[in-house]
Amino acid sequence: MISVLMSTYREADNILQEAVDSILRQTCRDLEFIILCDDPGNTHTQRILENYAKQDSRIRFYINEQNLGLTASLNKGLKLARGEYIARMDADDISLAHRLENQQAYLENNGYDLIGSRMMMIEENGNEIYSIQKVPTDAQRIQKCLKYGTCLAHPTWFGRREVFEKLHGYRDVPFCEDSDFVLRAQLAGFRLSNVDEILVKYRMTKASQSRSNLYDQYLNMTYITSAYRQGRTADLEQCDAFVNRRKSEKRAKRFSKANVLFNQMLNDKRKKQYFRLIKHGLQLVFTSGSYVKKIWRFVMLDVNSR
Repeated sequence: MISVLMSTYREADNILQEAVDSILRQTCRDLEFIILCDDPGNTHTQRILENYAKQDSRIRFYINEQNLGLTASLNKGLKLARGEYIARMDADDISLAHRLENQQAYLENNGYDLIGSRMMMIEENGNEIYSIQKVPTDAQRIQKCLKYGTCLAHPTWFGRREVFEKLHGYRDVPFCEDSDFVLRAQLAGFRLSNVDEILVKYRMTKASQSRSNLYDQYLNMTYITSAYRQGRTADLEQCDAFVNRRKSEKRAKRFSKANVLFNQMLNDKRKKQYFRLIKHGLQLVFTSGSYVKKIWRFVMLDVNSR
């Protein structure tokens, strides 16, 4: 059996329903769908999910007594899970109907422990923006890619239960709990890979593109990948100290602004508006040096994925 874990907060009704329906319509039927509401005061969302649970016995719905945050909520879900396999699902994404079936077959046929897949990025209204063209599948390439960032997209994870048990779930690394988990899995000797096909539609909201925690995420990622390159698991206290020494409200705002520009560049490229692409690129360079370094990491990820 596959245990699908999803934590929900304050997603719009239609977006949440699309996410839930995409799991219930999977071609693989042997699953349990563990949904945790991390907003105990959100009775409207709770009613929607309770109605789903009444209609489909595969849903196990829980309401956190207080807001726990994603990391603690997922760890709670892991303790509740009964399946041989664990799959992740975000409450604003869409899994293609054959996702779980294809991932289970790929993992079993190739002896992997934790895998992801390619994604199609979509707008809030569901319109397609662009797709991830290439993900590393070879173990050696993944080992190299992880020096620069995560190459197993969290919303696409499918893994053996023992991976999550041996690593004791997620650690509290702000905005990087997934990357930290993958790095620890690699260092622990688990076999990682990706299915080289699009199995998830990842929804990009305006809020996610400009959120203020992007710079903190970048700093945490910088530290934990640095530790990984040295062959060790990041020390959380040292990671916090590293981030706190470099945190700056001004830098965070400029980093978020650069992220918006970067996404505009991706749209410019898709629409073949090359003058606007150059314009936004120059603006980005003079907005945030740290974001330029993040782009370099993207480039190195891409180079090592091929």
